[in-house]
Order: sequence, then structure tokens, then C-alpha cells
Amino acid sequence: MRNTGGAPADFAAYGMMKWEDAKTAAQDATTLEGVGEGADLDTTYKPGQSVTGRLVLDVVRRGGVVHYYDANAGGESPSFTVELPK
Repeated sequence: MRNTGGAPADFAAYGMMKWEDAKTAAQDATTLEGVGEGADLDTTYKPGQSVTGRLVLDVVRRGGVVHYYDANAGGESPSFTVELPK
């Protein structure tokens, strides 16, 4: 994850990510499940800062998309979307 913008940006995954596919309506995909050691992704990123880490998502099946909704940006449209492998 990298902040490519011109201002600090907060990232917090829990409760902010929704999964959906052609058969299933959008639903929460986050979990508090840990993934062992590694960087914590939930933090404030200054412009240009980045981190590599792991995030556990709880989805119905392979494929589909995960949308991230930033509450600080209004939370109505996704800040970014990731297409998951099938």
C-alpha cells in the first residue's frame, strides 16, 4: 500500500471493506483475524509512504471484487476496488 496523494491518508480496514460478485450483493469482508507477524496496515500514511503487509478478508467464494470505503471521504463511493483472483 502506498499513499500516492498529496496529503496524509488514514487506512483502517475493519468495517470499511465490502465484497461482492455477480451472484451476491455487497457485504462486509473484514475480520479481526490476525495473520501473524508483519507490518500493521492500519495507520496514517504521509505522501509517498508505503508498507507491505497482509490482510485477512472473509469472502463467500473465490473471485468477485472488494471495495474500500473511506469514512473520512464520505464513505458513499469506494476509494479503491480490488478484483480478487478466481
